[in-house]
Amino acid sequence: PVWIDDQPVGQVTSGSYSPSLGKSIGLTYLPVERTAPGGRLSVDVRGKRLAAQVVETPFYRRK
Repeated sequence: PVWIDDQPVGQVTSGSYSPSLGKSIGLTYLPVERTAPGGRLSVDVRGKRLAAQVVETPFYRRK
C-alpha cells in the first residue's frame, strides 16, 4: 500500500530501480487530491515502509 500520515491511501502498481537516476522509482494509484508534486508519502516494499515523494513525469531531466 501507499501511506500518508499512517493512513492507507493507494496502491503501488509498478516499481523498479532506475540506473539513470541512481534510485528506485514507482507508479501508484492515488486520490487526485494527493497527487501534488512534492507530496510526501511512504510505500510498502517487501514488508518495509519506505519514504517516497510525488514527482512530475518524466522522472529525469531532458538534455
